Amino acid sequence: MSNLRPTQSGTFSLVRRSLSANARKLVSFQQQVATGKRILKPSDDVIGSSRALSFRRQIASADRYLSTIGSSRPTVDAATAALEQGGTLITEARTLLLQSMNGTLNQSDRTSLANQIELLLDSLLDVANTKSGEEYLFSGTETGGRAFERGGDGKVAYRGNQVVRKVAIGSDAELAIGIPGSEAFGRFEFSGLNFSDLTGVRVGTSANQGVGDEEITVRHDATTGVLGGGITLASGGAKDTIIGARALVVDSAAGTVQLGNGEAVDIPNPLTADFVVKDEFGSEVYLDFSGYTGAAVNTTLTGTGSVSLDGVSFTAFTGTETDLQLIDAGTGSVVHLNMNDVDRAGSDLVHFAGTVNVFTVLEGIVSDLKNESGLETNELVNRLGLRLDELDRNHSNVIGALGTLGGSAQRMQLTETQTQELDLRLRGLLSNEEDADFSELILDLTQTERTLELAQLSGTRLIQTSLLNFLR
Repeated sequence: MSNLRPTQSGTFSLVRRSLSANARKLVSFQQQVATGKRILKPSDDVIGSSRALSFRRQIASADRYLSTIGSSRPTVDAATAALEQGGTLITEARTLLLQSMNGTLNQSDRTSLANQIELLLDSLLDVANTKSGEEYLFSGTETGGRAFERGGDGKVAYRGNQVVRKVAIGSDAELAIGIPGSEAFGRFEFSGLNFSDLTGVRVGTSANQGVGDEEITVRHDATTGVLGGGITLASGGAKDTIIGARALVVDSAAGTVQLGNGEAVDIPNPLTADFVVKDEFGSEVYLDFSGYTGAAVNTTLTGTGSVSLDGVSFTAFTGTETDLQLIDAGTGSVVHLNMNDVDRAGSDLVHFAGTVNVFTVLEGIVSDLKNESGLETNELVNRLGLRLDELDRNHSNVIGALGTLGGSAQRMQLTETQTQELDLRLRGLLSNEEDADFSELILDLTQTERTLELAQLSGTRLIQTSLLNFLR
């Protein structure tokens, strides 16, 4: 049986492997000390590396959502501030409108109020076109263009789209960071047809179609009736506004003239060829008293007329129609009217309630206050009453939009806090998984250094050779 003796090369290989293993361990511990990481490559801890990768993905998502929230907050804050300012401007305009409805004001006073409201309108238009950076806040997702602009007709119209701007603030959560201007300043909420009640037209039975305001023109076509007493119709009744039948009483004893249940007025003195008398509805009859004989007169005058929606095409009516259809081909509006209560000629505002933006309302108020059509005070107040209702509706929509953005801001703050807490927890878990325990690491490093030193010393002795050793 031969002796098993280690060869020189075997001893050398053993020493080399021992030194290499300890050196690798030492380098690994040194890298951990330098980086603070326990896992430097997946092979260091396969399961731990997998968990760490999952934590990193979750942290990246949380950071992305936090970044989105941070970049979106200025947009929400700017839009909120703009809506607050817009609400204040509308409130100021409402105050001026209420002042203008005071029956004691003269036309100069109302014109002054109209000019003030016009300035508020321009300021509100600037608010609706507020920008944050290079983006218009109330244009929907078409943020590169102005939300509202004046068209060729001078009217303000919405130019954006109806899409609500949203951002992702969670894996399955989106948050609105904007309100389309069409919702904030001009939500469409059709609620019916209203009239300024100048002529007595009423809503018919069929459905109506249209937006904004239209003018219904009731035209006086003729006045018929036998007068007597030398009294005739001035200009053949061309200037009359009476619609329907009215009693005309000339009381020679009392020296008065009365139309219908209107105010009895004195017979003109001197006798005139163009004397106007009004009934209780404000309709007028112009009488020629130049040939008056002084006799008493008790007769009935009847005014006939026609009506138009576009001011061009007129339709005669008898006063018995309950669903008379009128069309404005230019605007596409269709209205159905009940003509039973029509009592005078004139221009009646027909308003499609809930269909106009706040700018159109203010434009209408300005136009009414300037009163270029010469409406009587009570007629003007009736029109302004319609404007007031529409202004209040639009103001409510601005406040509602403000509430929506306020809710978004609160949710954004809450989500940010929750996401920050989640991010902190995930980073703690990641640290636990891959960060080194320095107290334990230093002990391992010290022990490995000593082991390496011992291996080097042992190896030196093992591989020492001499001729005597070789000859043995």
